[in-house]
Amino acid sequence: MTREETDVAIIGAGPNGVAVAAQLEASGIERRIFGFPFATWRDRMPNGMLLRSEPYASDVAAPVPGFRVRDYCLSNGLPYVERKQPLSRETFLRYADWFTRTLVADVEQVHVTSLRHEEGRFRLSTEDGGQIRARRVIVATGIMPFAFLPEVLRSLPAEMVSHSSAHSDLTAFRGKHVGVIGGGQSALETAALLHEEGAEVELIAREEAIMFNKPVPETTSFWTSLRKPVNPLCETWHCLGYYALPDAFWALPERLRVEKARTVLGPSGAWWLQQRLEGRVPLRLGYRVVDARPVGDRACLALEGERREEVTYDHVIAGTGYNPDLDRLDFISSELRRSLKRAGGVPALSRSFESSVPGLFFVGSPAAPSLGPSMRFISGTRFTARRLARRMKAGKGRADVGAEAPQRK
Repeated sequence: MTREETDVAIIGAGPNGVAVAAQLEASGIERRIFGFPFATWRDRMPNGMLLRSEPYASDVAAPVPGFRVRDYCLSNGLPYVERKQPLSRETFLRYADWFTRTLVADVEQVHVTSLRHEEGRFRLSTEDGGQIRARRVIVATGIMPFAFLPEVLRSLPAEMVSHSSAHSDLTAFRGKHVGVIGGGQSALETAALLHEEGAEVELIAREEAIMFNKPVPETTSFWTSLRKPVNPLCETWHCLGYYALPDAFWALPERLRVEKARTVLGPSGAWWLQQRLEGRVPLRLGYRVVDARPVGDRACLALEGERREEVTYDHVIAGTGYNPDLDRLDFISSELRRSLKRAGGVPALSRSFESSVPGLFFVGSPAAPSLGPSMRFISGTRFTARRLARRMKAGKGRADVGAEAPQRK
């Protein structure tokens, strides 16, 4: 079997992977990209889903103008409203396919099964037996490896419990009694869609009240913009800072960065979910699950809140989010994982997304504790792609790619 070589290998073909690949191509950087384009959106998100991000905040970064969601919709005769009109998953996928087909047509649709660091280079193995040596590697595997199922639910058999990311088609739950756990967007939208599919749904959340964000006005006055600056994350100066100033976030103490990455933009739902839930889906608020066990062919949950209750469901769906953890990326060799300096369970990164192992970069949610919460969102691809292209170009042709000092604590 012959070994193949490349300068940069990109593992993952979601928004970050294709944005970086397009930017590197435009910058003249040799690269290969492995993965299945936007597979998370295609296979792990439910039919009928609407994006929480406003349409203007859902653009994948491109190296040239003309590749925004707006451009795709208008050129294909599709309706487009900048704000106050959520973008459907189906429209986003058509946009993503067009973006990928036009700018990153060479995605190699194969899984990377192993990543090792040997003799100053990285060796990737793929599921079809391929062996690739790369001088630099960008890990852009998205959030799916980090789907979090609370410990208390793991005692239930697999047919009784699942994570919300396990379902692209919720029609199988029609007529079933389903408990949905969580107070964030994933749990709330799953509950709404289940109800609309004809399931008998209850939502269980630790929060005493469900938080819904407010729609961004189509136009704002100068003074309103000063008080509430519109940006892809939310209408606050804090969010504008997180979006526009990742370098300033990087300069904060590590403890504060890790905390902010975890808590900023915490559990809440999009404004358009409120009317689809309130008065339609029973809400058990202020309750947490303290025990779970099978009773016959149903799941029995013990809930603790203002009183202790036991409820049974045909199935339980955990809309409990994602917990980025380097050890969940088990395709990375244990030796390589052990050698990485960490911050909040994920690799500590330089301003250019480089880990403590020179030449190994991480983007997306694992970058949030280093460069801020905007890294978790599609809008973060703009900073990510440009910064990585600049870093790769600066290091082109050099044997030592670890040019930046590790970040301070």
